[in-house]
Amino acid sequence: MGGNSNAEETAAPTESTTTEMTAHQTETTETSTPEPSQSDDFGSPQPMKPTAASFEDLSFWQAHANVNLTADKETVYTGSQSARIENSSGTIVWEFPVPVDLSNKDISLAVKLDKPEPTNLRIWFTDTAGNEIRLIQQLNQNHPNTWMRVNPSINSVDGDLGAIESMLITLDGDGAGKRYWLDDIRFHQKQTKTGQVMLSFDDISISIYEDIFPIMQEYDLKGVVAVPPDIIGNDNRMNQEQLDELKKAGWEFASHGNDLQALYGLRRSAQKKKIERAKRLIKERGLGDPIAFMYPGGGCDKHTVELVREHHNLGYLAFKGSEKGLSQSALMGPMFVNRSRPNTPEAVANQLEVAHAYRGMYNLYLHLVGDDAENSTSDFREMCEHIATYRKQGKIEVVQPSDVVLSE
Repeated sequence: MGGNSNAEETAAPTESTTTEMTAHQTETTETSTPEPSQSDDFGSPQPMKPTAASFEDLSFWQAHANVNLTADKETVYTGSQSARIENSSGTIVWEFPVPVDLSNKDISLAVKLDKPEPTNLRIWFTDTAGNEIRLIQQLNQNHPNTWMRVNPSINSVDGDLGAIESMLITLDGDGAGKRYWLDDIRFHQKQTKTGQVMLSFDDISISIYEDIFPIMQEYDLKGVVAVPPDIIGNDNRMNQEQLDELKKAGWEFASHGNDLQALYGLRRSAQKKKIERAKRLIKERGLGDPIAFMYPGGGCDKHTVELVREHHNLGYLAFKGSEKGLSQSALMGPMFVNRSRPNTPEAVANQLEVAHAYRGMYNLYLHLVGDDAENSTSDFREMCEHIATYRKQGKIEVVQPSDVVLSE
């Protein structure tokens, strides 16, 4: 992070008293670092009990041995308290009174880390036969040190979503220093009857026009390009005429900042200028009003998120693991939509099958293909072949940002 990044991001901590529950006891402890309440999302806690989903009553949750489960009344996303989870495995479990049908439901929840660091939040649903549906949300050091509402990605679907009896939530990492907060679990109606795939391409590399676009045309696939408008026409970048050709073919355009500079850690005023300039230039160049913003490098601090929310409907992250870009169809955390970069055609095929099984949205992204890229042109052609085959079979549909924006 740059030297000007933290001074205005973290409020001074104040002391508060909270009730702490371990797997064995209840006691009083001191904590700090309040957060403002914030929740404008919709959805329902059902089929969970509302006080369990909102963590207003922690007695519904079981903490694993040596895990501290605390009712924190200061660090709150919404309501009067959140759950603070510390130490050991960092694992808590909710047992449904009777098996529930989640086959038409997506899930979102609010999470906050003690400090930004690379880790994974995991949710495991277990069915009546002991099989699991596993969700994953990667969290990085270049993500906000504030509350984030996330739509966890689908890691694997080996269980029956129609007969779920428990939900486990845990956080990767060293148990001794582990601390994170959860709040406001919500379930949402799935927004699609089939799996979805979105193909996005960042940084307007000339390879998008020369290599990627012709292959996608062969398979009648349309994508979205994340455009830094100040580099249009630069060496090895697409020019205006080429972008216009993609638009004519039905492609969409997202913002990506005005140039290739990361936004994370810049002063709010600098980020504001860059985000507003990018949107204005994209519109002036006749590429439409960009619905989506692809965070440069996948990084965003709280200022980035606030500003992107003001100017766009969707904000997309970026990860390397293929499974970490398989989002849910109900984007109830629209500023934290997962994308991932596939490393092989087989990885794409695997994720298409999971997207079909869960009715999720696989958001894959690339910068370029060819000899100097992680994926060759033949790799990319095979990826498109998999996507076209799944589409022909009715297992997935190919979408763009304008197809997936939700309205209340």
